Amino acid sequence: MPKSAQKFARLLTEGVHRIRLREAKTIQLVQDELGYALGREGESAIEYWRKGHLPPYLADVEKLARIMVERGRLEREWLEQFLSSAGHPTPEALCEELFPLGQGNLRPVLLDDRPLLAEFNPFVVGPPIMHPRHFFGRDYELKRIFGLWRRFPLQNVAIIGLRRSGKTSLLHYLQKITTVPPDQLRPGQPRDWLPQPDRYRWIFVDFQDARMGRRESLLRYLLAGLHLPVPEPCDLERFMDVVSQRLRQPAIILLDEISAALASPELDEQFWGSMRSLGSNLTGGNLAFLLTAHQAPAEVAEAQGKPSPFFNIFGHSFVLGPLKETEARELIASSPQPFAPAEVEWILGQSKNWPCLLQALCHARLTALEYGELSDAWQQEGLQQIAAYSYLLS
Repeated sequence: MPKSAQKFARLLTEGVHRIRLREAKTIQLVQDELGYALGREGESAIEYWRKGHLPPYLADVEKLARIMVERGRLEREWLEQFLSSAGHPTPEALCEELFPLGQGNLRPVLLDDRPLLAEFNPFVVGPPIMHPRHFFGRDYELKRIFGLWRRFPLQNVAIIGLRRSGKTSLLHYLQKITTVPPDQLRPGQPRDWLPQPDRYRWIFVDFQDARMGRRESLLRYLLAGLHLPVPEPCDLERFMDVVSQRLRQPAIILLDEISAALASPELDEQFWGSMRSLGSNLTGGNLAFLLTAHQAPAEVAEAQGKPSPFFNIFGHSFVLGPLKETEARELIASSPQPFAPAEVEWILGQSKNWPCLLQALCHARLTALEYGELSDAWQQEGLQQIAAYSYLLS
């Protein structure tokens, strides 16, 4: 079968819908999960490929095929056509691996039949919190930020905090919480933050990804996330035309690590000025930006020699500190094995309620419990884990 972007898009869409029906999830959540499994940020890549574009790398095609066959219980015939339409040179090899011994269109060999959430660690040490179920606290910030996005015009927000204070985790939570199925959340965890949440478009931009520092790559990524057509060539002027003329739904662009964006020579004063125009004048109040930084956005831009009126439109800023004690205790109490009261107090005292330190200390205690270790060695291990973040405690 010759390579065909249209056929690939049709088969990908079929697979996404199969997973949606099997797992009782929204299309957006399925696309989010598939994108993250491929190392992308959110649903934009999957949505882009569903519009008639082929993945640039063979490894992406193979990994996507494996995941979709497993989660959607897709047949060998689907897999063969999916790989061939993407131009895979040897689709038979992967088909034989997943459907061995002449099983034909019977159920594929699966890596694991456990539910998706069973794969998650109770405590996450190092990477940001990706799934809302494992995010705790920040109630004050959540109420006020979502309050700015419940009515028009949408307003811009700056999240300011030290390294490891939880800025990226908060962005992921904002992006996902309103559409995640209730059965994937903790009992009583609120999700009704927005009216008609399915109407909102969310685009997460990680500026530590080198591709986001190249203007054309970033513009294409933003348009895909906004579900808008990508012009050819995709330059700033055509990008502005498309967004200003076609954006009719509320959209939030989450800009993580703005200092990394300012280090890119391609994201210059003209670029940021154009973003300001979109957010202020050209989209009828449908577009808002949220950015993260270690200090006030205008100060960051000034320090890096790229002052711009764009960084003056963030009238609402929130500084992330430790969690409230009630929030910290809720995080600790989420352990599948309860901790002794004295252990809870020790964790609270050593962490000063910073979420990343709580995660590390809870992980050390839970691991010791799971292995039946009765000594206090877990405390020393936990302190070693958090030593690199002692600046949070000073």
